[in-house]
Amino acid sequence: MSPQRGFSLIELIIVIVVVSIAVVAIGGAFAFVSRSLALNEDQQRASQLAQECAEHILSRTRPPRGHFATVAAAAPSADCNGLNAGAYTRVVNVNNMAAGGPLCAAGWACKWVQVRVTRSGVAAEVNFMIVQY
Repeated sequence: MSPQRGFSLIELIIVIVVVSIAVVAIGGAFAFVSRSLALNEDQQRASQLAQECAEHILSRTRPPRGHFATVAAAAPSADCNGLNAGAYTRVVNVNNMAAGGPLCAAGWACKWVQVRVTRSGVAAEVNFMIVQY
């Protein structure tokens, strides 16, 4: 009688269990990478929106289109309300800075501008100073 070739039922079940465990591990890693990519995309979009708002505010302070006084010192400011942010929340805080300090020399008019963009826990922030001397 010749020896039989092939796999036994137990060997097939062991292979199926090992392959199933590998598939579950790979699926979990794929889900993690997918969430990470979505988070990175939200972070990048929030940064772009914050930069867009900062550039909009700066464009209003440069002659001939604007003047330093057009940036209102109010918190939160409505400076970027006209820009489309979609599902992101954009908050602009503008504060007058005291002249004669380490960042704002005597005789200068300085404003500190903070633009914060958020969406579901993801936040980006741009801080800058506008100086009229």
